[in-house]
Amino acid sequence: MKQEMVQITRKEYEELLEEIGILRNEEMMKAIKESDEAKKKGVKTWELKTQR
Repeated sequence: MKQEMVQITRKEYEELLEEIGILRNEEMMKAIKESDEAKKKGVKTWELKTQR
């Protein structure tokens, strides 16, 4: 597999690190899945807003 170097801003890099941290956190992923299941059942859940 060929590797390629790309440049991103520090802000984008830090946001990606944060997302990776969430994805690797088992408790956080469980909470996200539970929220998704609740939404499917019509339960109103918290709305997370990002700064993008």
